[in-house]
Amino acid sequence: MSSADAAPTALALMSRSPTRAVIALGLPLALASFFQAGFNLTEVWAFGQVGDGGASLSGAAVSDMITALFALLASGLGNAAVAQISAATGAGDENRARVAARQAILVGLILSLGSVVVGVFATPLGEAFMSPAAREPGTAFLRIMALGGFGTVFMVVSIGILRARGDSMRPLILIACVSIATLVLEMAFVFGWWGLDPSGIVPCAWVTVILRAFTGAWGLWMINRTLPLRPNSGQRFFDRRMLREQVSLGLMSALQQSIRVLGMLGLIALSSIKLGDGASASLFVALTVWSKIDIPMIMLAYAWGGGTSPIVGMALGSQQKDHARKAAWAGARVAAFAALFNTAAVLLLAETLVTAFIPDDALAIADSVALLQHIAPVYPFMAFGICIGFAFNGAGDMVRPLWWDIAILIIVQGGLAFFLGDPEWFGVTGFFIALTVSGLLQGLVPGWFLARRRW
Repeated sequence: MSSADAAPTALALMSRSPTRAVIALGLPLALASFFQAGFNLTEVWAFGQVGDGGASLSGAAVSDMITALFALLASGLGNAAVAQISAATGAGDENRARVAARQAILVGLILSLGSVVVGVFATPLGEAFMSPAAREPGTAFLRIMALGGFGTVFMVVSIGILRARGDSMRPLILIACVSIATLVLEMAFVFGWWGLDPSGIVPCAWVTVILRAFTGAWGLWMINRTLPLRPNSGQRFFDRRMLREQVSLGLMSALQQSIRVLGMLGLIALSSIKLGDGASASLFVALTVWSKIDIPMIMLAYAWGGGTSPIVGMALGSQQKDHARKAAWAGARVAAFAALFNTAAVLLLAETLVTAFIPDDALAIADSVALLQHIAPVYPFMAFGICIGFAFNGAGDMVRPLWWDIAILIIVQGGLAFFLGDPEWFGVTGFFIALTVSGLLQGLVPGWFLARRRW
């Protein structure tokens, strides 16, 4: 697809009904989420076979939560670029779309430098968030992943720019290739295929950062073919006004994207505070296993949200407010319906999945299964709310989703876990109840805001 083809692609999307437009753009992203989800679940299973009682698995899971903050920051800041680029595309302003894409790349460079700082301080972070058994492999994994985080950041930025232009097939190709290649090589190092030494999770970190760096560069090359990034004569790569606008909007969306991980890390910290190091060990494993099994639903909701937000932005850019509103509702309904399949799969296969991941710890298995049985029924609510948040982001409104996520995921979820998780109340079950109530509110509150919103 050439640069000249981008505007017709956007016009073709806008000529469809809101539901069909969302499905056309979101379906390839949803398919891509299956590659990512399959990669994550299989990686968890492989790390659980290391034979150290789930230490490598838990250490890598916490490392992923910490480094995911940068991926989520990139995604959130990218949402501001998506709003700018999709609105410019809808309005037919190709030059503004190119300027916004360049600023997104600059923001990605800054985030990459921040990830390096996390790598430098991997040891104290491991001591703060990892159980004693998980610290050695987890800290080594975290250090490599954070120091090489630029690949993840630019992969996320590239995908955001492509979907803002109505292109979701190239992101599917990018994600499919990197997921398959990374998984095959990780399995080779974990199980000693092809004569390799089965040396645990540290080589897997090296495989991941190298392949993601290649994928990020590949994504930027794809963008340059469809939306030339070189400034016109007399222009600079850096545009202060647009960069300031993008960062101002993007920080709100980035914080919104990060609140979910911060809420999860808060629960892990609370589990040790409320239950003590010994009693919280199985809950720690359960929370980290759940964080991985939860990923398919989260990624699928993000995929449908990623297909919804550019449609909303393009519609508003072309002054079609009713189309934007209908697209937001359509995307949320599709996301909720898709999440029903995650609910059914987790409820039917919870024990099988957990036992496959952590075969050698009966108490951790029991806690993990109980947690999944509490949270899986509210997946449709969570997906519904996530997609509405993306729709608001596509409209350039990053504030409301941030505030409702803070209220639900930090204040309500954390507060309930603090009180109900007390051993004199419900103990471990109190944490499960907190997650269930939080999941319900994640759908009901955004739905209420969208019902009141008039674009």
